[in-house]
Amino acid sequence: KAYSHPSSDYFTNIMNFSTGELVFDANFKSKHPDRRSGLNATEVTSYQYLGMTKIAGALNMLPKTMLRQHITNPSTNEVIKIYKTDKNYPRFYNNFLRNSDNGRSSLRITNTFSLEVTSIKLKSIDNNIRLHLEPKIPLISAEEPLSPRGDMHEYFAPDSSPLETRRQANCCAIL
Repeated sequence: KAYSHPSSDYFTNIMNFSTGELVFDANFKSKHPDRRSGLNATEVTSYQYLGMTKIAGALNMLPKTMLRQHITNPSTNEVIKIYKTDKNYPRFYNNFLRNSDNGRSSLRITNTFSLEVTSIKLKSIDNNIRLHLEPKIPLISAEEPLSPRGDMHEYFAPDSSPLETRRQANCCAIL
């Protein structure tokens, strides 16, 4: 679990390394603009995630799913309300990622992590939305040095042997 309270902003995110799920529990900017930190949710999530992976010894592990939990955002709740009425999944997917604040934030975060959203699912309890993710490109190990200057093509070619990923079965906390 990672807590960040810059100025009057509040961000709580949880990474469960045994399931690969990054949970957005509470992410709020101060209602008072003069008390805001100037950081956005993408920056805070990136810093928190980097810290959690270092502590857990899981530097090469990216989330497989993201859970937007206890959604209170009006634009996101409007998208959910429309989906509950019309059950049109393609519209729900597009409206969530393109038109809702939580969806647009999720898209920025997944882009930062070089992930793509392959599907989303509405959990009826508390209007939670789970995003299923996949890597956009083969990832390079953070533990490997950079390749020599010059032709980088072979460096980005997929390796025939899978990378070993160290995992910890518990959640991680930065306090």
